[in-house]
Amino acid sequence: MAESGFLWACKVRGRLKKGPRQTQTVAVVGDRVRFLVLESDPDNLSGVIEEVLPRRNRISRLAARRSGGRTEQVLMANLDQVVAVQSLREPSPQTGFIDRLLVAAERFGVRGVLVLNKCDLVSESTDSADELVKGDYFSGLGYRVIRTSAHSGQGVEEFHDVLTDNISLLIGASGVGKSTLLNAIQPGLKLRVGEVTGKTGLGRHITTRTELFPLENGGFIADSPGIRGFDPWDIDPEQVRDYFPDFVEGSQECRFRTCLHRDEPQCGVKARVAQGIIPVWRHEAYLALLRDLEERKASLGYRS
Repeated sequence: MAESGFLWACKVRGRLKKGPRQTQTVAVVGDRVRFLVLESDPDNLSGVIEEVLPRRNRISRLAARRSGGRTEQVLMANLDQVVAVQSLREPSPQTGFIDRLLVAAERFGVRGVLVLNKCDLVSESTDSADELVKGDYFSGLGYRVIRTSAHSGQGVEEFHDVLTDNISLLIGASGVGKSTLLNAIQPGLKLRVGEVTGKTGLGRHITTRTELFPLENGGFIADSPGIRGFDPWDIDPEQVRDYFPDFVEGSQECRFRTCLHRDEPQCGVKARVAQGIIPVWRHEAYLALLRDLEERKASLGYRS
């Protein structure tokens, strides 16, 4: 058995990569594995992974489009929470990104946390102030929402507290300030940070792979490369409504039990949208995801 507290450089056994598989990689950040020790010299600890142990959960999305929709990209396994970071400006918020990521969290039993960063760049008169209102809505659904600014220090302590003693995946687009926030709570990490380009308004990729870091006060944080879209994996179109907790009560009033809250008559969810109980933007995010999942299922010919 390998001695704990050391960093081992391991390769994956070739046989684990052979044969048909739906996942992009065999082992991912957060996986627990059994490995064979090849070199036990303290200056050169190496081994080969023999087995990837069963996962208690994961966060997954559809891999690159060139996979034809048949490959799963597991971003992290065995985590307590996924922390979605979205900047209010520079770059602008991604429409529907948070909704889709929280659907994946609901699907795999992972706690969802939302961080609205760069609060110092917005005021009540800016368009991005709408995102603050959306944050209030997600908070009302039971999700933890933190408003932060590494520049002013707003919310940094709360951000630190929510990570302590948890295994977390930090995810968001390039330039939203993930690494900057981590450096603010633990300067010793010395993570590279990038700037948003003026021409595109998008961040440049500085973090190139997902890395797991221990936190000084307990817990682990995985800092992931920036992503600009999220297509949840392993969700059937007919089931996606179940992962919108704000739809549950209204769905009890639907005329049809199979109602998809789209074109059906006497839909309780649509009635709540009309009443302003469920925001229009939330229902539109659901419809966009439903459409994408239906198109994927039709193109593949089987359940994704």
